Amino acid sequence: MQPTIICHVPGPGMICLNGRFAGEATPRRPLFAPVCPGGALYVEYRPLTGDFEPMARRLVLSGGAPLAESLADAEGLYCAAWPGGALELEFTPARRETERFMLDGLPCALTRGPSTVLTLNGVPVNLPEDALPPRLIRPEGAAALLGETRGGGRYLAALAPDLSRQTGLVVADAIEPADGGLFSAFAALGDAVGHARLEQWLIEADGPRCVSAESAWAGGGPRWPDTAEGTMIAAVEAMLAGLPAEAAGYLTPALAEKRPLANVAEACDLCVPMKYPAPDPRHCVGLVRVVNPHLAAVRPLHYRADPTGGLQGKWTIGEIWMEGA
Repeated sequence: MQPTIICHVPGPGMICLNGRFAGEATPRRPLFAPVCPGGALYVEYRPLTGDFEPMARRLVLSGGAPLAESLADAEGLYCAAWPGGALELEFTPARRETERFMLDGLPCALTRGPSTVLTLNGVPVNLPEDALPPRLIRPEGAAALLGETRGGGRYLAALAPDLSRQTGLVVADAIEPADGGLFSAFAALGDAVGHARLEQWLIEADGPRCVSAESAWAGGGPRWPDTAEGTMIAAVEAMLAGLPAEAAGYLTPALAEKRPLANVAEACDLCVPMKYPAPDPRHCVGLVRVVNPHLAAVRPLHYRADPTGGLQGKWTIGEIWMEGA
């Protein structure tokens, strides 16, 4: 199998492969390049602007696929291996910035880079990416940092009462204080149909505790799929969310009885449209499995859909074929 790498970059830059210039890439125009199916591949990103640092990484291919161990510590490089030999590489050079301020009279430093860490009076506190400076609150018998992110979300970092250590982290689209020392959190699951969770959290001395949770809709109601591909993705996402009855509603009754998606959660972490053509011409979606923090592998899930929808959209899945099953 002849693999092709697709290099995605945050800003205009040169890509070099094994020490040789391969071409220029921009955020809107990734670089495509065929590579040897086996052996070490040295990839370099050389920015053409001053916004990013240059970086070079090594990955090893075998049979056209990357070896997981060669990417395990590849900070700033992320790879998605698609069926048919398409290997997407995303370069994310570190951009470290530190913001210093006082919080309730205590010195703080908020450092953003490969991870986001707030140092509060010498104690490190892990925060979500793009976290903004928080405020210190003191629920009964505990302490916490409540803040927002640049993307519009919110976070609640629980601390020991004496601020000596972090005891937990809650991240959601919205977090608001409620009665009785509780915090209400609303979190969209990010799936196509729009599932969400409404949770109640209690911050205790040893960390946050979820005291209640219920299902909700991010947009006030479901966005049922209107394409065959969207229907197949929605069925998988429903199983990943622990909603087998909803998943069965996307299938014909005969197929639902066979429970073809019963083990799909063991095969993938999420389901996506196929970005590159798979070797098999049948319709398919991609099952993405996270191998390590820097590598994800995609396998095809083939299906046949019929334009005979019901309460959950315009299409119904009549057959499913999972590779290797």
